Amino acid sequence: MHIVVICKRQYTNKDVIDDRYGRLWEIPAALARRGHSVTAICLSYQARTLHEESFSAPGGGRVRWHSVNLGRLRVPGFLRYLWLVRKTVLAERPDVIWSASDSIYAILGEHTARRIRRPVVTDLYDNFEYFAAYRVPFVRRRFRRAVRDSDGVTCVSHALQQHVRGDYGRAGQTAVVTNAVDTSLFRPMDKAACRRQLGLPANAMLAGAAGDISNYRGADMLYQAFVGEQAKLGDAMLVVAGFRNDDTQVPAADNIIDLGRLQPEQVPVFLNCLDVAIIYNRSSIFGDFCFPQKFFEAVACELPVVVARVGELGGLLQDQPELFYEDGDTASLVKTIKRQLHERQRATVAVPSWDDQAALLEELLESVVDGTGS
Repeated sequence: MHIVVICKRQYTNKDVIDDRYGRLWEIPAALARRGHSVTAICLSYQARTLHEESFSAPGGGRVRWHSVNLGRLRVPGFLRYLWLVRKTVLAERPDVIWSASDSIYAILGEHTARRIRRPVVTDLYDNFEYFAAYRVPFVRRRFRRAVRDSDGVTCVSHALQQHVRGDYGRAGQTAVVTNAVDTSLFRPMDKAACRRQLGLPANAMLAGAAGDISNYRGADMLYQAFVGEQAKLGDAMLVVAGFRNDDTQVPAADNIIDLGRLQPEQVPVFLNCLDVAIIYNRSSIFGDFCFPQKFFEAVACELPVVVARVGELGGLLQDQPELFYEDGDTASLVKTIKRQLHERQRATVAVPSWDDQAALLEELLESVVDGTGS
């Protein structure tokens, strides 16, 4: 198949092309390894050198990336992006469009596909109702219609799949394609060597988390567990790394180490420094439907985990309730961290690869191209 991907270039505080990061990079690359030709057209919200770049895959396929800058004036940049999308799909006449990133791209993908009479699959890697674009009055209605009317929809979680079926009235094909892990990067490593590399204490008991460590995502509970009246974790230390918003202040305390923002290649090293990885989350229109990427990364590194009983992971780990803490209950978090520092229990779940998830998407794409779906 020839597939056109419509998406943004920056998400979750990473650059898809520069960082070779995440779902929007990995799934097109995996489709190319399966022999497909992929053209990805992305809009950059940050200034980047405009370019076209191709990446060949062992399976004979390739991914060709186009990037357009939004620019400070925004409207001219967005119009250039719309022009490039239209020009590309008219020239290439793809078999199918896969639109991702947020409400705007879902609307654009569905509209473009109808104009060229090709099928479209809309990807929901989060609940886009949480994003700012969804709150624009006309976007909400158009986005819901795009999700309802797309030939196929991919959802990052079963909870999100049920949400769009029930709340949006979607009756067509809808597949769950979770996030995944590159197990050549996320794997067990020598703990002592990893701690030396990041300058962490060799013999300390370390619990930690990486990613978006902002309070609104639930990271504030980590700080409460290690600093405050309920902090009863003995000599254990908390190590955090990643993005945090302006409303989040990591406490300055002797038992908290803040490594700031790490390079993507340092994240597996960071995880392998830990005795326990904490997968925090908060119940919200975002947290109830997301799939925390760091969970699979920690499991791939064979780490014991402490997990918020929120959303998708609440169902995935229902047979291991001892791994959970309750959102909003600091005492529960402290209790579970203490237990895991002692018992070191791992989550007994299989970690999917990006090739596994691309195979699920490929099945749906082929179905809508062949018109065999219902």
